[in-house]
Amino acid sequence: MSGNPHRFRVAAVGLALTASTMSLPARAQDSPGETTAQEMRPTSSGYAEAAEGLEIYYEVYGEGEPIVVLAGGLMPISTTAQITGPLSDTRQVIAIDLEGHGRTGLRDTPMSPERNGDDIAAVLRHLGITEADVAGYSHGGAAAIWMAVRHPKMVRNLIVIATGFAREGWYPETQEAINAFGASLAEPLKATPIFEGYGHLEQFPLFLDRMGELMRQDWDWREEVRALPMPVLLIFADHDSVSMLHIAEFFALFGGGIREPGVIDPQFSRARLAIIPGYTHYNLGQAPEVAQVIERFLKQPTSPATVVPIGAFGWWLHERRRPVTR
Repeated sequence: MSGNPHRFRVAAVGLALTASTMSLPARAQDSPGETTAQEMRPTSSGYAEAAEGLEIYYEVYGEGEPIVVLAGGLMPISTTAQITGPLSDTRQVIAIDLEGHGRTGLRDTPMSPERNGDDIAAVLRHLGITEADVAGYSHGGAAAIWMAVRHPKMVRNLIVIATGFAREGWYPETQEAINAFGASLAEPLKATPIFEGYGHLEQFPLFLDRMGELMRQDWDWREEVRALPMPVLLIFADHDSVSMLHIAEFFALFGGGIREPGVIDPQFSRARLAIIPGYTHYNLGQAPEVAQVIERFLKQPTSPATVVPIGAFGWWLHERRRPVTR
C-alpha cells in the first residue's frame, strides 16, 4: 500500500497499545466475597511439545467438558480471563499461549496459522483429550479455524471471535496499521501488558517481526471454511475491525442469512451468528456477553429457537411454502 510509512507506524503503535490496554483482565462480578477474574488460578499448567520441539504453554481451569480458549494477537492467556472465568464454572478450560505469545517461545522458522492449529492439537494430545470445543479471539480465531481444518475430528464445536476468513475482510485502515508491525515497535510496547510477564524477553523484537510477516500475508480461506463439518458459532462486535459485509459473507459460507428459514419447523444453517452491541474489535474480549453466548451455544449448538405464535402473516407464509397436492 502507498502512503506515509511514519503515519502507518504510528497507527500500528496505537493499534497495539489500544488492544493491550483494553484486553486487561476485568472483574467477573462485583459481589463481595466472590472470585474476580484477577484472582483466577489454574488448576494445572505446563508445556506440551509440538513440531520442531517447541514447548507450548497452557493453563487448565475448572472441570467438565473441555473447551480451548485462545487469546488475540500479541496477548497472553491472562487477557482471556473474562471468557475463561465464567466458562470454567461448568467446563474444563484449556487456555493456550500460541507460538511467540506469553510463555511460549518461537521456532527457528516463520509462523503460520496452519501450524498454530497443529500446536493446539499437540496440547490436547498431551492432556489426553481426544475432542474439545475450540474458541479463539482474533489471531486466536485464525488458529482455531486451522485447528478445525487440519484436525476436524478433534473439534466438537468451533467458536470464531472477531476474525475473518480472508485478509480483505478487515477494513483498509486496519490493514495499513498491521502492515507496519515489526521490531521497531518493541520499545513502546515494553510498557504494556503484552511485554509484562513475557516469557522470552530476548525474542520480543523477533516476535514482533514474525507477527508482522504473518499479518502482511494475503490469505483467503473461504473454501476450507466452507468445508468445515462441525457446528460453528461466529461472534463479532457491532463496531468490529472486520467489516459487516465480510461478517455476512462468513455466515453465508455455512448457509446462514441467505434464505427464509420458515415459520413452522424452521430450517437453520449449521452456524450461529452473534453481534455484541457496544463494543469494538479491541475490547470485545472483555464483554461478559461473549462467555454467555458461548455457554448458550454449547448447551444447544444446533437446536432451533422456540417458535412463537406465528400470527396471520406467518400462517400465510407457511401455507404458501407448503407443497401443493392434487
